[in-house]
Order: sequence, then structure tokens, then C-alpha cells
Amino acid sequence: METVSIRLPNTIENQDYSRQIRDFHKKKGQPLSIRFSEELTHIVLEAPCLYLPQRKALGKGAIVDGVLKKNGSHYEIHPRSKGKTINLHLDSELVAELEQIRMKVSSKTQHEVILEMFIRGLRAYQAERDERESRKEEGQE
Repeated sequence: METVSIRLPNTIENQDYSRQIRDFHKKKGQPLSIRFSEELTHIVLEAPCLYLPQRKALGKGAIVDGVLKKNGSHYEIHPRSKGKTINLHLDSELVAELEQIRMKVSSKTQHEVILEMFIRGLRAYQAERDERESRKEEGQE
């Protein structure tokens, strides 16, 4: 499994921020490895995905190995992995709709639009499934 890392100078401020990151990972139930460089000059945080409660740790001395993305109120650092190329055959109606969406959000690429559509679709599917399950539970009580 690929991991990402942040290498911070070993200062009291960065030690405190590392604790905040550790606590944030515990709260999310995500793994995190914290270690010091051999000379004890740097703090190294590693995980499959690093969750940062705020961006302040990424100051001048921070070395980030990964891709930083904002997600709501926090930041995430994901591995620099290559995506897979797939052949996706869309019917003409779907292609036309995709082009209409892209024209309305001209600041986004076609890739970004498709990715957002998949994410929203998965979230809607999950919400519907959760709603069905809660209705089943209510019916059984």
C-alpha cells in the first residue's frame, strides 16, 4: 500500500501540531505512524492518507510527499499514484448531457465533471440505502 508523508522540523510548535494530527487520525479511526529522523531534527508523519485539521503545518520547512486536497473543513494528503485508464462508452444522450454540464461549469475539465458526478451518485446511493435500512428497522419495531 502506498503511503504519504510529511517531514517537519522538530520544533515545539510542530510537535504540538503533530499531536493534533495524531488526535485527528484517532478521531477518524485512521492509521498514522509518527517517528523522528535519526538525528532527531525532523518529525516524520506517515499514513495511507494523512488528514490535517488545518493547513498551518505546511509552512516553509514542511516537506510533503503526496497530493494535498481540501475536503470540507480539513485537508487530506493522498499518494501520488497514477490513475487507471478505462474505456467508458457513453450513449449519445449522456454525452450531450455531459457537454451541457461542462458548458455550465466551464472552469472544470471533463474529468472533474465526471469525477464529481460519480461521487455525488455514490453519496446519493448511500443515502437512499441508509434511508431504506432505517425504514426497515422502524417497520420491525
